[in-house]
Order: sequence, then C-alpha cells, then structure tokens
Amino acid sequence: MFRTFNLRRRKTRNLLLFVLIVCALVWYVREKRAEFLKGPVMAPAALPPAVSSKAPPKAETDYFVDSKLERERARSLELERLREMINSTQTDAATKKEANSRFLLASKEAARESEIEHLVKARGYDDVVAFLGNGSCVIVVKTAQLSQVDVLRLADVVSQVAGLKPESLRVIARQ
Repeated sequence: MFRTFNLRRRKTRNLLLFVLIVCALVWYVREKRAEFLKGPVMAPAALPPAVSSKAPPKAETDYFVDSKLERERARSLELERLREMINSTQTDAATKKEANSRFLLASKEAARESEIEHLVKARGYDDVVAFLGNGSCVIVVKTAQLSQVDVLRLADVVSQVAGLKPESLRVIARQ
C-alpha cells in the first residue's frame, strides 16, 4: 500500500512538473511573439518551393485540427514513454540521461511548433500546422495559393524561431 501511494505521488509530481513546463513555454512564446512580429523579412539565398495541394477538402473533417490532435497524441505517448524510462529504477544512468535529453528536445520542438503556428497566424493566415524534426520543417497553411513573398515570410518566421535554413523548409498550401 505504501508503495502505491509513493507511485501515485510520483506520477502526480511528474504531471505537475510537465504542466509547469508547458505553462512556462507558453508564457515564453507569448513574450517573444511581439519581438518576432516586428522583425524584418529576410530574403533567403534560395527560394523554397511553394507547393499547392489540389485535393478537395473534406467537409466531415478539418485537416488542421486532426493533424494537431494526432501530433499531440503521438508526442504525449513518446513523452510518457520517456518519463517512464527516466523514473524507472531499473534503467541505467546512461539510458536515463539519453531519455532526459530526448524528453527536453521533444518539449522544445513542441514549443517551437506552437510558436511558429502562432506567428504564421499573426501574419494573416486562417490556420496552420507545423511539423519540426530531423533538422527540417514542414508548414501546411490554410490558403488557396502561396506567392513567393508569402514563402519568404514563412521562411523568415521558421529561421527566427527554429534556426533552420530556408532550404530545410517545405511549405504546403491547403484549403
């Protein structure tokens, strides 16, 4: 009985810590948002291609909502698995260290994706979903089409927030 009480306490503490980290990241994004909105649009050396999706939108589902939910579900599963590895008494120190660094990286990617999405929406787009990973970024923007100027603005946001080069950005227009 004492062991289950400690386990519950540990899980509650971990959940509270996770919520505090997310709140801190949201606060940080809101504080830095105005700074990024004021910044100039930088022209990249090579223009990333603007890609347009010709697929008709489905009336039953919303791509953007579904994509964000699926991304958050997958990330939550990954973070929970990493949390279990970190908190396990059977895990060696090297594995715990690696799991902790992957946990922090996933949390930072989530914050950057959120910040990119907020900044792109602030540029006047109805909806957006961003996917960061492996040194690249894919942005799906709710619009009929994108001009090269639009792509430059989006590349500027990504380079400022995620520190990625414009060549590692892929922009997709979708209605």
